[in-house]
Amino acid sequence: GATRPMTPTAPSQPNPKPAPVRAKRSPMTAISTVIFFIVLAIALRWSYIGIQFDFSTLHDALKHMWGAISDMLPHSRDDWRSDLATLKSEELPFFQTIQMDMVGTVAAIVLALPISFLAARTTSLFRPLSVAIKSVLNIGRAIPMLVYASIVVAVIGLGAQAGTLAIAFGTFVMLTKLFAEALESVAMGPIEAVKASGGNFIQVFVFGMLPQVFPNYLSAALYAFELNILASAILGFVGAGGIGFDLQDDIR
Repeated sequence: GATRPMTPTAPSQPNPKPAPVRAKRSPMTAISTVIFFIVLAIALRWSYIGIQFDFSTLHDALKHMWGAISDMLPHSRDDWRSDLATLKSEELPFFQTIQMDMVGTVAAIVLALPISFLAARTTSLFRPLSVAIKSVLNIGRAIPMLVYASIVVAVIGLGAQAGTLAIAFGTFVMLTKLFAEALESVAMGPIEAVKASGGNFIQVFVFGMLPQVFPNYLSAALYAFELNILASAILGFVGAGGIGFDLQDDIR
């Protein structure tokens, strides 16, 4: 028999994509945003009036800036001799400042590592203990390092040891909070995989957590070291060693 000719079929049209549904903003959200910016504007205005900032004073200060910078530079051989003698006399306090920073930061890292496990929700053995440690850390972070240095100086006396202890305690409070937050942000997939293969707590941390939190740990430690360089340079203002005491003496 004769074959019937095949009738061409129309190509199938792809299903149209549904139009994206935009989330409707609640009227309360818009009102809250407006209230926030109004309160922020009022707070800025109040702060500006409180400090009595005067742009004319800033303009006059900029005029005398170059003169002040010129006075800092040596202009004669006697000035060079005086500056070199000052640098030589400040050599020991300068290196002492670096030593305080290094010892205090490393001690803080060593202490913060185990305590951060108790503070993090994902690794704490007791949830109320995590809340209590975080509350103490939040209070401790609000206290300036100069206050810690003043307390340590009053307890053990003047010197670099007091500054090192103040740096260690202030950095310990900061790093413990940062380390705990890093532990709370880890993905649970690698951790569950290590547990499923029979890994113990140490193996879970080394193979499941540490690869995820190590970059955060390293960046937090370097950031603390940088901050402590600045802090240790002024701890001498309260007698806690370093170059700060000589700086205060020169300012006077």
